[in-house]
Amino acid sequence: MKISYPSPTSRPFAAVFLVGLFAVVGAVVASSAQEPEDAPAAAFRRVCSNCHDSDRILATRRTRTQWEEIIEKMIDRGAEGTSEDFTTAEEYLLRVSGRVNINRAQAKDVVSVLSVTQKDADAIIEYRKTNGEFKDFDALSKVPGIDLDKINKGREAISF
Repeated sequence: MKISYPSPTSRPFAAVFLVGLFAVVGAVVASSAQEPEDAPAAAFRRVCSNCHDSDRILATRRTRTQWEEIIEKMIDRGAEGTSEDFTTAEEYLLRVSGRVNINRAQAKDVVSVLSVTQKDADAIIEYRKTNGEFKDFDALSKVPGIDLDKINKGREAISF
């Protein structure tokens, strides 16, 4: 088997290409290493993941009240962290594994769980007050002006 090497005239171009490639890769690695860690995720790991498997914790969607009850039990059993750690971890749990009863939830929970804007959450709450409880997803989709794509993405987190 014959191995061919770059010709003497193309070696400088290859060298410049490799140097540029290594510079780009190095910059990408450096910038990703300098990005701040997601504070809610870090709080969750700090107060919950020491004793529990993260996947197990996040396997079941829960409402804010249910997550609050679980966090209170953790604290009673000796979980360590600041009040801010527990509050921030709760927000992470709602964002990643929250459930929202669309007929009872406050706007802040609709925002946290479904990742919609405050404007969309307010529109949902106002529509509910004016028109009564939502029977199903089709009824919810009739709220004028909301981002239905986001609502649909969070569909598994909505209960009626």
